[in-house]
Amino acid sequence: MTEEKKKSGGVSRREFLKDAGLLVGGTAIGSTVLLAACGDGETVTEKVTTTITGAGEATTKTVTTTEQVGEVTKTETITLQKFVCPSCNQEFDTLAALQNHFNSEHAGEVPAALNVVSLNVNGKVYNVQVDPNETLQELLRKKLGFTSPKDMCFGYGACGSCSVIKDGRPILSCMALAAECDGAVVETAEGIAETNHALTEAYVMNFTPQCGYCTPGFFVTAKALLDHNPKPTEEDIREALAGNMCRCGTYPAHIRAVLEASSS
Repeated sequence: MTEEKKKSGGVSRREFLKDAGLLVGGTAIGSTVLLAACGDGETVTEKVTTTITGAGEATTKTVTTTEQVGEVTKTETITLQKFVCPSCNQEFDTLAALQNHFNSEHAGEVPAALNVVSLNVNGKVYNVQVDPNETLQELLRKKLGFTSPKDMCFGYGACGSCSVIKDGRPILSCMALAAECDGAVVETAEGIAETNHALTEAYVMNFTPQCGYCTPGFFVTAKALLDHNPKPTEEDIREALAGNMCRCGTYPAHIRAVLEASSS
């Protein structure tokens, strides 16, 4: 059996935006397909490993599927990020198990020591254990897998590349403590793109990215502007995007894209 490889050509601007974290969220780690002859029939074993998120747990899921003469066998192995007791460092597979342990073994301590926050990100609720000094940007990127909030200024809050929408307002996620975001509603570039917002197509057609690193921050800030002001003037857009830096100098393209999206 042969497998025809797809030839790689030039990368379209839409594909580039996807790689920048603007149009697609989630991460594919790898895929391996082994084809071999076995006995009287053909055996096909496919192993796919992906990283998914849910219920506040970063999950690595490996699915192995074997087919032989119509018979299908599936085996799933799931490894979850552990929840760690802040008092004794004991690990638990679920948040509920950790809470039960804490309540029974450390009842005299302050429950807030668990540092568990519940927040809604792009329409899904996550319960996540966080460190006291962990930022919202670190939580979104490292624990929940939303890679669009970037870090161009190394956490000094000077570039706008880490911008997200929190409770309806654009904020710098590198300057917000995750522990203070309990109950928050957060939107990232991935979530906005999934709604087919008019800005997505406008950003593609107006060639807003060059390197693309700052693009999600502009994109999120522009969406927050249109939420509050559906028909902004050019001056409104300049003022709203003033905190977002672009080393490639694509500022005029962002203004054109927002004006186009506001007229659609």
